[in-house]
Amino acid sequence: MIYEHARLTIDPEDAEKFEQAVPAGREALLSAPGCREVSFLRSVDQPGVYLLKVGWDSITDHLEVFPTTPQAARLADAIASFWTQAPEVIHFDGEEV
Repeated sequence: MIYEHARLTIDPEDAEKFEQAVPAGREALLSAPGCREVSFLRSVDQPGVYLLKVGWDSITDHLEVFPTTPQAARLADAIASFWTQAPEVIHFDGEEV
């Protein structure tokens, strides 16, 4: 498994609306092929910053399969309009060192 960490930045004034949209985004991701777990975490020291953590079976599931799915469109419809900048994404190996 690999883990996607995406830093999401929104206008802090939109935080309540964004958080209301998160369940739809979570549902879209969890129904995507290869997605195993999803969490959205709120920053405690940077208003408007969230961490999206997603567990994928493989990096291919995230970078090649997911973008072509209806679930990707549903995720974008749910939360992408809140972003004030493109998400910063990094992937991690699921095996500990």
